[in-house]
Amino acid sequence: MNDELRALILEAQDGSVRAFELLVSSHLPRVRRFARAFAASDSDVDDLAQEALVKVYKNLRSFRFQSAFQTWLYSVVRNAFYDATRSRAGRERSREEPLEQEHTKAASDAESADEGLMRAQERDRLWRALRALPPEFRTAVVLFDVEGHSYEEVAAIEGVPVGTVKSRLSRGRAHLKALLAGGQGPDGPQEDDPVGTSGPDLSSHAARSRK
Repeated sequence: MNDELRALILEAQDGSVRAFELLVSSHLPRVRRFARAFAASDSDVDDLAQEALVKVYKNLRSFRFQSAFQTWLYSVVRNAFYDATRSRAGRERSREEPLEQEHTKAASDAESADEGLMRAQERDRLWRALRALPPEFRTAVVLFDVEGHSYEEVAAIEGVPVGTVKSRLSRGRAHLKALLAGGQGPDGPQEDDPVGTSGPDLSSHAARSRK
């Protein structure tokens, strides 16, 4: 950790809102994408992301510089999302609204309106399927396949061994493949396939989901 980042963290821990905003500003787009996998619908994404960042702010003084700040931040954010998911459990799920694109861009001359619509529908279908995954699988898939964290980074965020991350990723991909194929996801315990051989190839999906 460089001295500038350390000084900014210490200033934020002393209560500086400006320092906190500077500290988390670079993480906002990724936190929002992470929130999208846990929100009931796209209309709830910003509220959920804001709620998670409020918890980061309230817990900032508990950061003891024993890990990378990014690892600690995503751990707090993940816990906030898990809490939100549990709080919805047992309640009737609200009717999911059609997902809207986060950003609209003019289609290139080479891309027809139909192609643009198909891509938007594909992104929406992927996020719907991600929301249907069990939380621990959802987290592994989003952090690794969508956000591009390493196995070690995901393990640190989750507080589990790397082997557990690989297992969750493998099973999460298998569930996602079944959901995208129109099924309900595999039922019951399964033998874990090697990571990268089970489930859909998310590389192209992930690239589009970041747009």
